[in-house]
Amino acid sequence: MHRKLNTLFVFLLIVVFITSANTTQQWNILLGTILATAFSLTVFIAEYLTLDGMFSAIVVGTYVLGLGGWPLAVVLVFFFLSSVLITRSLTKTEDSLREVRRDGAQVWANGFWVLVCMAFWVVFDLEIFIIASWAAVATATADTWATELGSDLPHATYLITDFSTVSAGTDGGISLRGTTAALAGAAAIAAAGLYVFSLHFYIFICIFTAGFLGCLLDSYFGAIFQRNNRSVTLPVWNKTISMDNNLVNGISTGTGALLAVILKLLLA
Repeated sequence: MHRKLNTLFVFLLIVVFITSANTTQQWNILLGTILATAFSLTVFIAEYLTLDGMFSAIVVGTYVLGLGGWPLAVVLVFFFLSSVLITRSLTKTEDSLREVRRDGAQVWANGFWVLVCMAFWVVFDLEIFIIASWAAVATATADTWATELGSDLPHATYLITDFSTVSAGTDGGISLRGTTAALAGAAAIAAAGLYVFSLHFYIFICIFTAGFLGCLLDSYFGAIFQRNNRSVTLPVWNKTISMDNNLVNGISTGTGALLAVILKLLLA
């Protein structure tokens, strides 16, 4: 699926580049391609990305930097580097280090809704889509920080559905340490959005709340689907889909973006 998304978004970028009447936007796309390629190649060599992950990161980075500009690109880089560095600092063996390299599916699981919201922002020029894309990043950051920092040591962990005691690292498990990390991750991204775009403080509340709730939803789906190895059958296409970690992450980041839009409309 991630390779199909690579192809789709590359095609869209080419269409935007060819049809754009704004020369500045065309230069931004070219510059975005160069910088995204350089950064992705560097982190691939540093063994933070797989080869598939590198190609996906180039597409996502080009799209974000070329159309969204520096602010969102810097925040995405912060999310990625903070996540892999936290993971690396908690990983001890060489085999485990190889396993923490992000692949293409993981890149798109965290970046798909960011790109979709940003595309709507470019087309409609509405602030609410910036907020949605920022909330998607906040959700991904909160979830990653909670997962990595909340499951590295044995401590009290409870299943989010019924609060029964489970071992640290269990899908759907929550803990005080993990919840605190999730709050910190969502707050960090929300504060960055507030600073970069000079938004009202209530926008910080929208992004922070949506990011944290999206993270909790990720844990809930993890408890319902991942922990029980359950699948979902689409009624129209009659196709069975396995609810793996990447799909759950994609759903939670999309929900975080949607929650931010709803909160913005309610609080505006």
